[in-house]
Amino acid sequence: MLSETNINRMPLIFKSEDGKNYFQFHINGQTASLEYRMIGDHWIDLKRLEISKYLDKEEVGNALLDRVFEYAHRAEYKIVANCNEVQVFLLKNSRYQKLVVTKEQPTYSRIATNTVDSQNKYKHLP
Repeated sequence: MLSETNINRMPLIFKSEDGKNYFQFHINGQTASLEYRMIGDHWIDLKRLEISKYLDKEEVGNALLDRVFEYAHRAEYKIVANCNEVQVFLLKNSRYQKLVVTKEQPTYSRIATNTVDSQNKYKHLP
C-alpha cells in the first residue's frame, strides 16, 4: 500500500501512442493508465482505465483519477465520463461533478457530433 504522501508526489505523465492519449502513473516498474481523447479545445473524454495486476487497483485508480480531475479543474476542462471506473469514482467524489458533462446536456450532443471530420480528425469548435 502506498502512503498518501507518495501518491501525492507521483508525477502525472501524458503519453501518446498509436494515435491514443493516456494519463499515467509509473509505480515500481508498473503502470496505471487512463486513456482519453480531447474533444475540441476544452473537453476530455475519459475512455478506459487500466492498472497493472501488481498494483492496488482501487487505491492507484482513485489516485490517478483524482490527479486527472485536479488537472482538468486547473486547466478549465470539462470531463466526459465514458468509463465505468470514472463513473464510480464520481459517485464517491461529488466535488468533481461540476466538471462533468452528461450526454443529456445539449452542448454535449453538439460537440460530440461535430468534432470529428471525414478523416477522423478533430475539428476546433467555435
